[in-house]
Amino acid sequence: MFKCPICDRETPDEYQEEHHLIPKCKKGKETATMCCSCGDMVHQLIEVKDMARIYNTIDSIKSHEGMQKWAKWISKKPNDFSVCMRRKKRK
Repeated sequence: MFKCPICDRETPDEYQEEHHLIPKCKKGKETATMCCSCGDMVHQLIEVKDMARIYNTIDSIKSHEGMQKWAKWISKKPNDFSVCMRRKKRK
């Protein structure tokens, strides 16, 4: 099990992903592991330009008002609950 740094839930390995803290289209290379639900929500709530300039660390992402509301909501869900929009095929 893996503990997501955004929602603090222990989630199964198949629900984790590497999130680029600065988007790849902005030449970002550093990643942070988070559950795919939180990774998807980051992309829904925060524009790419703001991810690159402002929300490029776990702490700054957690400070975003929308992400705080999201984390509070999803933290009450079971560990295997996911709202991932895309499913990754595991090898």
